[in-house]
Amino acid sequence: MEALFKFILILLILINGVAIIHFQACTFSSVDPKFLFWLVPWGPSNGTYTSLLPYLPHIVIGIVFAFNTYSLGDKNVTLKQALSYKCNCYWISTQISKLKTVYNRSSLVFINFFLTTDHWRGCIESITPAQVVLLNYTLHKIAGITNGGEKLVLGLSEMNKLNNCGYLKAYSLIQQVLPNAELFYYTDLGQTVCSIESVFEYLQSNDITLNYLGYSVYPYPSYNYVNGVVSIPSNYVSQILELKCFANQRSVNFFIGEVGFRDGDVKGYICPSSTTYIEFNSTVGYNDTIHYYEDVISQLESMGINLIGEWNYNGARGDHFGLWDNPDFDALLEYVGIKPIETATIDVISNFPYYYVNGSLYYANRTYTVVLPANITFVRLEYLNNTARVLLVSVNGTDLSNIIIKKEGDYEITATYMTQYYVSVCPQVVAYINGVREEFVSGWYNISTRVTVPPQVIQVGQGEIYNITKAYTYVIDSPLVIKVPFVLEYYVRLNVSSVPAIINGTNSTLVSSYYIQGSRIEIPEYFYLNQTSRLSISASPQEFVVSSPIDVKVSEILQWLVKVVLPNGTVEGWYDNGSIIFLPKVIEVDGTTYVLNESSNEVVVTGPLVLYPHYVICKKTSTSSSSSTSQTCTTTSTKTETSTSTTVISTTTTTETTTITIVNNTTETIIHTTTPQSTTSSGSSSFTRILALVLVLVILIIIIVIIISKRR
Repeated sequence: MEALFKFILILLILINGVAIIHFQACTFSSVDPKFLFWLVPWGPSNGTYTSLLPYLPHIVIGIVFAFNTYSLGDKNVTLKQALSYKCNCYWISTQISKLKTVYNRSSLVFINFFLTTDHWRGCIESITPAQVVLLNYTLHKIAGITNGGEKLVLGLSEMNKLNNCGYLKAYSLIQQVLPNAELFYYTDLGQTVCSIESVFEYLQSNDITLNYLGYSVYPYPSYNYVNGVVSIPSNYVSQILELKCFANQRSVNFFIGEVGFRDGDVKGYICPSSTTYIEFNSTVGYNDTIHYYEDVISQLESMGINLIGEWNYNGARGDHFGLWDNPDFDALLEYVGIKPIETATIDVISNFPYYYVNGSLYYANRTYTVVLPANITFVRLEYLNNTARVLLVSVNGTDLSNIIIKKEGDYEITATYMTQYYVSVCPQVVAYINGVREEFVSGWYNISTRVTVPPQVIQVGQGEIYNITKAYTYVIDSPLVIKVPFVLEYYVRLNVSSVPAIINGTNSTLVSSYYIQGSRIEIPEYFYLNQTSRLSISASPQEFVVSSPIDVKVSEILQWLVKVVLPNGTVEGWYDNGSIIFLPKVIEVDGTTYVLNESSNEVVVTGPLVLYPHYVICKKTSTSSSSSTSQTCTTTSTKTETSTSTTVISTTTTTETTTITIVNNTTETIIHTTTPQSTTSSGSSSFTRILALVLVLVILIIIIVIIISKRR
């Protein structure tokens, strides 16, 4: 019996020695482990996960994209149907938001796809159409944030029964959409090393290389627990080391995907994968949980494993694994060399989407934990495009663009931004902008600005104006091109105060002023003041269209209507004011001579006139049987009248003309008038003429006789 005992003891020592030799051959040199904290979509929605941000990049953050697909079965579904099923749309959206937050602050981010959550994913054997639709949709969302997967490690986990075709379909899709990403696969201890190696080899044969391999550590039925110290049972240690050795041989990174304990459960080491508390104790349970993590991390560290995932950080209170509300969490970080830091909680309320803390991008309207001192800087001006921008108005009521927080506490910061639009204004005008009179020019204006442009005249050049004839109101709620309606007018300058004119077909008065472009102006040659007076107008130009500033030279002469009643008829016409009319001194009508009986034959025109000049009538008689003639002169009564009416009387045909000469200072006008002469005759008139001739002959004979007698 003693010999048998010694044999068994030697055998155990030899087995242990082989295990130790195997262990030593497959370990790296020990370094401080790095935590990989998984963020789940069912975590708190108050940004609790952001308390990890100050510890980046000393830790790694992993984001879980979980799908609800089991009840959708194997049927084909549309993206809309898949997203609307249960929580799919919300869960994807909230995880994309987390990725945006952590990505720029991280040197590496893990992404884990749970192809189903309403059924244990380790039991599915193939990938369904719904899972492919959701995976493809999510991958494209991620690609837009990460430039095709840079700084990402993506993969599946704990897909123990999935067939090779399922693995290939999932990983080939990931590689196709995110070609810059690395790939991982880890599983629970229920999947053998040989099975994992087979998956690796199959994918590699299809040009897909897994860059990370690993296990999640949930020993069944329990961790070892001795004197308060938790450890991984040796059979699982050997399994972990075997896969690690395979990874090393293939130059693949090895990591522990998950270590998890129910937070606050003093017996969390028993059936650690169970989601049911065994003995929750708020007094000592949280501290015990941290110690359990420390024990397992220490053991894994001694095995040369330096990337260890914690399941999980931000699980909601219904998720017993969430570490976010463990009061001793800092002790776990300190255990791996991450010193506790002073932090503050900030909540920035703003209508602008982001700001910066110590140079890193943060999103507004979320709660964050930041490292102190925290220099919070707000964007002063952000151009959305060429015609829209956002301008910082105030931060907590001040005009500062940054705040420095040095003390721990909870801070609420309000940053107010104003949207501005570019408004192009033509022409530049004076306007009431939100009630204040000022220049309204092209530039940036706050949204909802109200602009009223009153009537006004704008001088744009010598003799050129824009005339805004009525008010216009604009509300700026988008980029605008405002062309204020105006009338283009040019200056017409006269050398007189005014002149009658026809403007655009309407009788009017032309004065020196501005006239609308295109106006047609005609200055008449004569403008009648009444029936007996008018203006004779000479203009240069006499007729024109307003197309530029113009000088118009105008000469006006006042003229009067003058009627002269003469023995041989009536003369009527228009005469310049101040002109002189020279009346004829002798007028012959039908053999009768009319001699002007006035002191002067000159008449000065100073108003409308009707003239009846005084003429002496000399009648001549003659007979055909006698050589004598006789002449009788009588005086006719003449008069001058001023009249506002015109009368011309003529009942006989014209056979002779009378000339009236009108003279003024500069011109001489000859007016020819008709002389009326009767074309009828009678016996008495013929006899009278013969008699007159006889008398003339008798007189001539007498004169001759007298002359002869005197000579003798």
